[in-house]
Amino acid sequence: MTTTTTYDLKQVIDNTNLTMGATRKEVGEFVTASVKRGFYSVCVFPNMIPTARRMTAGTKTKVAAVVSFPLGADTPEVKRYEALNCIELGADEIDLVINVAEARMGHFDAITAEVRTVKNALGRDHILKTIIEVPLLTKDQVIGAAVAAEKGGADIVKTSTGFKGLQLRATTPEDVQLLRSILKPQTGIKASGGVSTLEKTLAVLNVGATRIGTSSGIAILDAAK
Repeated sequence: MTTTTTYDLKQVIDNTNLTMGATRKEVGEFVTASVKRGFYSVCVFPNMIPTARRMTAGTKTKVAAVVSFPLGADTPEVKRYEALNCIELGADEIDLVINVAEARMGHFDAITAEVRTVKNALGRDHILKTIIEVPLLTKDQVIGAAVAAEKGGADIVKTSTGFKGLQLRATTPEDVQLLRSILKPQTGIKASGGVSTLEKTLAVLNVGATRIGTSSGIAILDAAK
């Protein structure tokens, strides 16, 4: 029987709005509702950081922003600039998509290098999450990419973008178990992509996830009551 409480859930969920074309009004309403529920953070596109920062001012809810989302195909220097720009706009945390092609080709040193480029720019004051897109990789590629990201300084390894346009399978507890078995204890794991119900949320938390990325945060908390 799980001991996870509603309060615990609030503290591990990055409530997310990465809807293409979402307006400032829509994102503002989303952030207001998220702050009211006390989520750990709201995750938004870079152009919506100022809106999110304004709506979270004076609260404990942090602002996370995606970089090179959803494909990860930008060069390391472009990713570095975008990440720094996000911080300048008011983001607390960065969710960076790695170059998935490098992972598929087994070029893990390149992943380490690009993650290090971004992390060195951000420093210790800002959390860097690296999205390795597990659904597109083999087991060996997942291991290589995750370890490479950790070596580059990633604070948290994230399973997937969950981007609907890519028609990815959902993240599973087995994905999280694999990451937990190879990463250092201090490296976090963010389960994202199809983690849309209370049952799925508890399933990945119970095998080692330390953060949840979902656009269904409110529904999950409602189900936990």
